[in-house]
Amino acid sequence: MAEHGHDAPLVETRERGHAERLVAAAGNLGHDRVVIVGGDGTVHEAVNGAMADGQLGASARTSIGIVPAGSGNDLVRDLLLPMDPMGALAIAFGQQERAIDVARADDTRGRTRHFVVAGGVGFDAQVAHVMFGHRLPWQKGRAGYFLSTFIELMRFRNRQLVLTLSTDQGEVRTEHLSLLVAFANGPYLGGGMQICPGAELADGLFDLCVAGDLSRTEALRLLPGMYKGAHVGHPKVEFLRAASVRFEGDTDALVHLDGEPFGNIPLEVTVLPSALRVAVGESGTVAS
Repeated sequence: MAEHGHDAPLVETRERGHAERLVAAAGNLGHDRVVIVGGDGTVHEAVNGAMADGQLGASARTSIGIVPAGSGNDLVRDLLLPMDPMGALAIAFGQQERAIDVARADDTRGRTRHFVVAGGVGFDAQVAHVMFGHRLPWQKGRAGYFLSTFIELMRFRNRQLVLTLSTDQGEVRTEHLSLLVAFANGPYLGGGMQICPGAELADGLFDLCVAGDLSRTEALRLLPGMYKGAHVGHPKVEFLRAASVRFEGDTDALVHLDGEPFGNIPLEVTVLPSALRVAVGESGTVAS
């Protein structure tokens, strides 16, 4: 930071939740930008900290910059930021910003949580719950993640889900026996999986990917191709779009938000349009 002429206090997080508290306090301390050095989990905490005082968009006291240092970095991909930390650092301290949507999740127990990348109900949430917190040595790294995914797939049964969507056509109710339903703010999820290739960060809508009643064999064939968007056009995969979604159905269906466990359904998720300001590069900057 000193070499690049940046004069800012540097704080190292000590525990889960610390980044959220730091960002929540930053505006009151007079800081107009918080630069996050970490992955999607740290960004998830930062977003919840930034939303803590209820100020949104242009009226928010604090914007965020991101230096990717995690295993997923999906928001960095969504924003077309460089994966090189030093290249990202220059952008994170820069003047150019854009407003992006944030999503809010509310469950029936009165809990509220914000997220900015994507969430899911069903199989992907099952894997997120297993991988959360302390991992066994064999679960670490991409190979461990894939092995854990395979093990959970062998145990998993598809869930009956009822979706009530708020759309420009009014309220729409659909029922699905599903492997998973992902609701995405941007195209990427799970470390580069293009779950909703057409999703945009600032359109005021979720893109939903409904993977239907797939057998284990069908799921094994389909899941790897999601990294390249090869599931688009599959007869058992449907894409929807909505400003808010209510999930009901099998109440043991688990939920994740930005890869972080968030209990189970019933659940309601709502888009907050252009609620967060993020440092970005010049138009045309691409991830590398």
